Amino acid sequence: MYKSASQRYQIVNGKETIQIRVNSPLQLFDSRDPAPFRDRDLDDDFTDYLISCADEVPNRAPLLIEIIISKSQPDIKSEAIIEAIENYFQYQIELKKSQFSKMLRMARLFLTVGMLVLAICLGLSQFTKHIPNEIFSTTFREGIVIFGWVSMWKPLELLLFDWYPIYDRIQLLKRILSAETQVHVEAPQNPL
Repeated sequence: MYKSASQRYQIVNGKETIQIRVNSPLQLFDSRDPAPFRDRDLDDDFTDYLISCADEVPNRAPLLIEIIISKSQPDIKSEAIIEAIENYFQYQIELKKSQFSKMLRMARLFLTVGMLVLAICLGLSQFTKHIPNEIFSTTFREGIVIFGWVSMWKPLELLLFDWYPIYDRIQLLKRILSAETQVHVEAPQNPL
């Protein structure tokens, strides 16, 4: 049986806690990225998991991201991991904001073109009244008007509906960025 989001995450100091366990801090980062450690991309599986967890937690609940590492890596400090996570999500926010701006520019362009096409179609429909064949005239006029309104479909879809998923993702990424992040290295256990 599945647990609800409120049962799935512990609450620590009043914050919904997303707990992530890894064997090594290197598992948090994309091994293909040759950049210095603090500037490396995070691992896709790690970020996908973190985003999906943050999306499950109610929006009003403050977040705590707790990363527990089994084996320490002497050259990798907790502060560097936290900084890398912050850098990564700040960059993702900037990418989404850029995508949002492009979508709005495209919507405005499509709206301008759609309004122009609609105006032309409505104007052309007035000239069809002078066609002697009434059935052909009516059919042609209605077809032109419908085509004009269909040209408005995509701009209205962009302006009314398509912006929200991008905006929602920006808000989720901001929420992750503002979350408190803690990195703990487990003490090695002595064998008996």
